[in-house]
Amino acid sequence: MNHYNEQAWKQYVEERLSPDHLSEMELHLYQCDECLTMYMTCLEQMETVLPIMERDTQEYVDAIIARTTGTKRSWYHSTMLHYGIAAAATLILVAIGFFHGISQELDSVGSFKPANSINTSSSLQTDKPISDQLLNKTLTWLDTLQNK
Repeated sequence: MNHYNEQAWKQYVEERLSPDHLSEMELHLYQCDECLTMYMTCLEQMETVLPIMERDTQEYVDAIIARTTGTKRSWYHSTMLHYGIAAAATLILVAIGFFHGISQELDSVGSFKPANSINTSSSLQTDKPISDQLLNKTLTWLDTLQNK
């Protein structure tokens, strides 16, 4: 395994190496505890040279806030626009009688009762589950729509 000296790690910390060499050294850090210890030592020695994050962080945050404060969302991301479109679509459907037509169609399908060919007493007849009844009514309604 190829180990790096202290000078190489100082250059790595200061990012004065080529990008390929930096990535090679970074991969080496994952594999070598000895070089990781040397790297950490170099970081501690370079603390005086490296920027102080407390001051720089506040400046960085202020710069981001200054950039984003003046921007506004796109018009098509507006919640009010989406509500307006939904309301307009509902008004148009109500105006053309769409909902009234559907309710009449559902009433006509709901009143449809197939004739029983076998007359049985109510004590012998078993009740169908409501889900089966709804499924049958829906299929009958779809068949009437398909035939039109």
